[in-house]
Amino acid sequence: MHHASAAHIAHLIYNAAQRQFEAVVEFFTPGLAQPLRIPVLVEANERISYGQLARALTREAQRRGIGGL
Repeated sequence: MHHASAAHIAHLIYNAAQRQFEAVVEFFTPGLAQPLRIPVLVEANERISYGQLARALTREAQRRGIGGL
């Protein structure tokens, strides 16, 4: 299994009413002309550290859409 060479978190929003982050994670990989864009939702406290949030969003995006890259 190959993984994307780079990821970018785009359109990050915290939905306080639902206590979740909504984001689009973009994966850039050789051979794709455009990044693979995967929308994700992660339930988390708004005070989560950026590092923890980035890992959670990336893991969720991988689970949802790039497992076969």
